[in-house]
Amino acid sequence: MKPKFLLYITFSYSIPICKPLEKEITARGMEAKWFVEDEDTKRNFNNGETILSLREAIEYAPTIVLTATDYVADFIPGIKVQVFHGFPANKRKGIDQFVIRNFFDLYCTQGPTSTKIFKEKSKLLGHFEVVETGWSKMDDLFPLAARPENERPVILVSSTFTKKYSLALNTDVVQAIKQLSEIGKWHFDVVLHPLLGEEVADAFRAIENTNLKYHDTTDLIPLFKKSDVMLCDTSSALIEYQLQRKPVVTFRNNMPLPSYINITEVSEIEKAIEFALTRPPQIMSEIEKYAAESHPYQDGKSAVRVIDAALNFLQKDKTHLRPKPLDLIRKYNIRKKLGHYSLISHRRPTTLKVSKEFFKEQGVEVFKNNAISATLITYNEIRHIDEVLENVSFADEIIVVDSYSTDGTADRVKSHPEINFIQRPFVDYTDQKSFAMRQASNDWILFMDADERVTKDLKNEILQKVNSESAADAYFFYRTFMFKNKILRFSGWQSDKNFRLFRKSKVAFTTDRIVHETLIVDGKVDTLKNKLIHYSYYDYDEYKGKMIKYGKMKALEELEKDYSPNLYHFAFRPFYKFFNHYILRLGFLDGKKGYIISYLNALGVHARYKELKRLRNLQENS
Repeated sequence: MKPKFLLYITFSYSIPICKPLEKEITARGMEAKWFVEDEDTKRNFNNGETILSLREAIEYAPTIVLTATDYVADFIPGIKVQVFHGFPANKRKGIDQFVIRNFFDLYCTQGPTSTKIFKEKSKLLGHFEVVETGWSKMDDLFPLAARPENERPVILVSSTFTKKYSLALNTDVVQAIKQLSEIGKWHFDVVLHPLLGEEVADAFRAIENTNLKYHDTTDLIPLFKKSDVMLCDTSSALIEYQLQRKPVVTFRNNMPLPSYINITEVSEIEKAIEFALTRPPQIMSEIEKYAAESHPYQDGKSAVRVIDAALNFLQKDKTHLRPKPLDLIRKYNIRKKLGHYSLISHRRPTTLKVSKEFFKEQGVEVFKNNAISATLITYNEIRHIDEVLENVSFADEIIVVDSYSTDGTADRVKSHPEINFIQRPFVDYTDQKSFAMRQASNDWILFMDADERVTKDLKNEILQKVNSESAADAYFFYRTFMFKNKILRFSGWQSDKNFRLFRKSKVAFTTDRIVHETLIVDGKVDTLKNKLIHYSYYDYDEYKGKMIKYGKMKALEELEKDYSPNLYHFAFRPFYKFFNHYILRLGFLDGKKGYIISYLNALGVHARYKELKRLRNLQENS
């Protein structure tokens, strides 16, 4: 039986959210129909879409209802999936923007800022699941294009419908925009929230000129791409806009973030836009961080992940979920609004076992529980990159996140068009690895360093484990260390092990460490028998540089601790590090290599406290 989809919306701003979903559904040979509550919204459909009445939607009996509203008619059959109608924009202090209204079985979240909270609520309430997919509306924004080459800078004006905050309802702001457009040094494109109404739109139509144009559209992506700066208020459009790494000037935003250029007076608009056009480094850095937390996906495949998540949820066992609460008042209000007083309420999600053969016939791999995403973070890995990419080619997907290498690594990876290659600034290892993990399309992740290699036996063990019904949720790998291409058998590394294979849905990197990051596993842990080969360091100078680098990064972690390094830290701690690796961990059995490794590990400890002392002095003198 083929799954049937219903796209459930109210207002026209939800159309560009659901259109990529409809496209993905039909591309897979499945059926998608629409239910649209608002009569005016139906006028925006002109491409042969099937729009059902409420009675027809019930009789259609969808297996999956994809909803871009805050609620859904619970008496329509099918699992209810919330795909959201916007980003949380922090418009009202003290208001929970992540309200659970007890209508949905599955939430497909946009990024870490929403996922974390919904997962906490999922554990607490127990009647829904959460999958981070990215937001389908943003698919057309990616991959990011080069900055527009406009004859004059283009300023995109966007406004919320909330009366208290809307700049479009402020006549002084509208007049200022008109005057700036008449000067002619910038071009203004204006787009408004559909709920602002025709009267407000007419006010902007009245001031149109050769340098200002009002756009009556809900498709904002083309306007995002062609503009240089946005002028906004509290509209969630500003979050969407910043995903393309462009600055936003906000007018009287009640909860401004460091990534906004917020102003409170009309007289400040011109100077703020001029400042934004310079792309201030501090602002751009904050935008990068904010975008990564709000929506880290830059592959344009969020609709794919939403459909995958819905189909996998449909066919999986859901007996662990509680029934959705009765919530009689909300359900009565839905019935009153729609004029349909049904006694039916689907409180438990249905389970439909769809054969994998059906999806194979469509040429689409939907059931990705056993597929593997190999992920790497790189910086100047030209010595290793070709071999490691060949080594992990057995994975179903390869993702490389590069920190702007300067040695040809990027060009080498780009020569493989099948690889998902992303470049982003390096903040720390935890941040970069968390980002890379979020890009993975599959649940199983094989996380490799460029200088690591999977042996044939280890590869077979990996494939056996991910296809086993009794698989753990994360696996430790022991590693065979190579120093100057010779095996290092002792020196503290004989018992070294790291998580390298795990389920994305069951893990998270801790946020309190920036080097030697820790993986938290919510589930079963096991260890593979075969070892990973680690070509750790090519020579003395490379190992020394890495130890000093790691030491300085550890100093940043310890800066939050309330102490200053003293003789104990500078003398005893490095000595003990050497003694532990060389004597207690049998480094002397590795001969000269063991002595070098033990010495450089001790040097890293000394570098940590030297850097910590320097940072402490800076703090005290600032």
